[in-house]
Amino acid sequence: MHLSTIALFVVSVASQRLTKPPLQPNLDNLKQGFLNNLGVVQSTRSGFQAGYIPANCKKIVQREGFNPADIQTVTIKYNDCSAPWILCYHKNSNGPIDDLINTFARVPVRTRQFVRHVVTLPATSGHAYNDGGDIAMFGDTINNINVYIHESAHSLDLLGAYKDKPLSSSQKWLSEYAQDSAVPDPYSQTNQVENVAQNTVVTTYERNVPGGFFGLNKDANKIFHQYATVDTEQREAGTLLVKGGSCTLRLANSDPVTISGATVKIATAAKPDVALPAGIIVVEGKDFNTKDSCKDAF
Repeated sequence: MHLSTIALFVVSVASQRLTKPPLQPNLDNLKQGFLNNLGVVQSTRSGFQAGYIPANCKKIVQREGFNPADIQTVTIKYNDCSAPWILCYHKNSNGPIDDLINTFARVPVRTRQFVRHVVTLPATSGHAYNDGGDIAMFGDTINNINVYIHESAHSLDLLGAYKDKPLSSSQKWLSEYAQDSAVPDPYSQTNQVENVAQNTVVTTYERNVPGGFFGLNKDANKIFHQYATVDTEQREAGTLLVKGGSCTLRLANSDPVTISGATVKIATAAKPDVALPAGIIVVEGKDFNTKDSCKDAF
């Protein structure tokens, strides 16, 4: 079998629905443990040049049928990273902007560094997706730490943070998955990309919350090989899922573009400088979008 054929086979397997039974009905019982043990990293907020918005935020906002003029763009400098994040908040989001800033702050920084922008949009149902490292959050996911970790997990997997990359379509992952008798929850059954993301939520809990997931669920050994694979990969990559430490790398910010219909005269306004500071390693961007499998998941 040619290498190209093998690669296509692995990708096909990674996108198929899984048939192993779920261990739990959902992972909602992990939220409180995260809130108790993943603290809000202190941050400083500053504005963004009026009339401008990051290109990737604008792309997501318009694709979802919203007006970029309704977006508040803020620059957030968390104390654990020399490079600030540029976040995009719709004025009618299902919670205050502090929910976005502070919930994102709880994500361990060595995971958070693989996220470029976060966009929050109003919706009657909670769902989210990851578009090449940009996370779109809808409805009440704005303050759901599980969702932030899950969507950030897609960046770790699909941007190649691990030795086996992408982890969800690697032979290593598939062989370890084959040894288990369950998956974490029904959402994990969607495909291997979502299964890796949910196992990342489980592993983050195990590594940061006293007692861990294996102390919470007596049948957790049914997903042991999946958990152990994520844990080994994140540890070898620099303990990505463990709180504390500081950032060493980031995705390059998307270019600032003008907001269509902006009321300010941007011709005389300086274009925002969104370059990463010296010393930060730039993560290579990759094209992927989890919208089809993530939407309406939470």
